[in-house]
Amino acid sequence: MELKDKLGRKISYLRLSVTDRCNQRCIYCIPEEGIDFTSYRNVLRLEELAGLAARFIELFGIDKIRLTGGEPLGRKNIEFLVEIISCIPNLGEITLTTNGVLLAGKAQALYKAGLSRVNVSLDSIDPDKYRYITGGGNLQDVLRGLRTAREAGFDPIKINTVLLPGFNEACEFVEWANREGYMSRFIEFMPPSTLTRVDIDGRGPVEAEIVKELDNAFGKVREIKAANGTHGKIARRYGFENNDYQFEIIPGTSEPYCGTCNRIRIDCQGTLRSCLYSSDELQLNALSGVTDDEFIEKVTDFIARKTGRTLEHIGSGMSKVGG
Repeated sequence: MELKDKLGRKISYLRLSVTDRCNQRCIYCIPEEGIDFTSYRNVLRLEELAGLAARFIELFGIDKIRLTGGEPLGRKNIEFLVEIISCIPNLGEITLTTNGVLLAGKAQALYKAGLSRVNVSLDSIDPDKYRYITGGGNLQDVLRGLRTAREAGFDPIKINTVLLPGFNEACEFVEWANREGYMSRFIEFMPPSTLTRVDIDGRGPVEAEIVKELDNAFGKVREIKAANGTHGKIARRYGFENNDYQFEIIPGTSEPYCGTCNRIRIDCQGTLRSCLYSSDELQLNALSGVTDDEFIEKVTDFIARKTGRTLEHIGSGMSKVGG
């Protein structure tokens, strides 16, 4: 059956968080005092996560799953989970978002396991700035991971970048990504509910400002139709009139895409959330023993309450929600 919300939007995209732990401490995500991570005993086993994925695919027609975290590659045997889920009939694709630090050691196994695509979060290609923004990370680990992923066969590889005033620039990413064969994607800053260690005056640059910067740097910008499926609607793809560079923008802050949202989220404890900006939740682990009919009833009733954005900031810590 189709899973629809209060506004009649068909839900077909599940973001599944496998852990809330991360091997980095990005200053706009993790507050200085840190966060309380979920106890290991409360984190679902890989088989349990796969079981939830299977139920949503089989009962509701979910056809895309994205594995998130925290840092999903920090979860032991993540490729085993990919292999199980990728074999479930009627799944269109399984993708993953990572910070790339561990990607060099995982890319080949993930590709063989059936992972469709990989996105890498990267906010600076300057080693010193990267070390600062990530709380001590080594940029070379990520660059090595990107090269390994490309060699393994992943294409396209998208670079997710949050632009922060006075810290990074869109033009450097567009030039670098196009030269290296990646797709540069800018994500407008989404305010968290926790106070972080960077003052950004409430936001980073929005789509119009990013386009203006790139127009000034590379010539006339034009919007082009992206060659992606039904799950790519929130990203706008741009090119230039006088070169073949391309980039994408997700304007989640300046122009929220709530009206066409087709996604739901499950965190590593089995908590279902209908929206990144909502505190409404359903504990799916409590439904592990119920019949399919009961499961369908509980989930459809919950998703029926999904409306538009309910908060001006993310409902709880990003690493816990799996944003």
